[in-house]
Amino acid sequence: MSSVPENKDDIKKAIDIVSQAFSDKDYGTALTLLKPLADAGIAEALGMLGLAYKIGAGVDPDGVKAVELLQKAVELGDALAAHNLSRLYQTGMPNIEKNSEASRRYAQLSIEMGADIQEFE
Repeated sequence: MSSVPENKDDIKKAIDIVSQAFSDKDYGTALTLLKPLADAGIAEALGMLGLAYKIGAGVDPDGVKAVELLQKAVELGDALAAHNLSRLYQTGMPNIEKNSEASRRYAQLSIEMGADIQEFE
């Protein structure tokens, strides 16, 4: 997968492959496939990469990088990224303080963006 897919179906297939690799804890494959998608500005890929930095999936946890990537994903319309950003601010992490106001704001935004929170729990 050296090039980034251009149509929505192919992007969805690529994201599904990355998601499965993360589920299988095959972080090397997941990150190798995810990076070009995120670099291309695909919202869901940015959100997944931000979550990887939040939880330390194949990368060292990095709150600043997680927030940066998740915010970009939210700006591009990723409701799950808004939910994950809400959670990040709810718990805080190194270099990112807890922020209940930001947590509530992103939780509300994720709902407004059409997120089904049950899907993420």
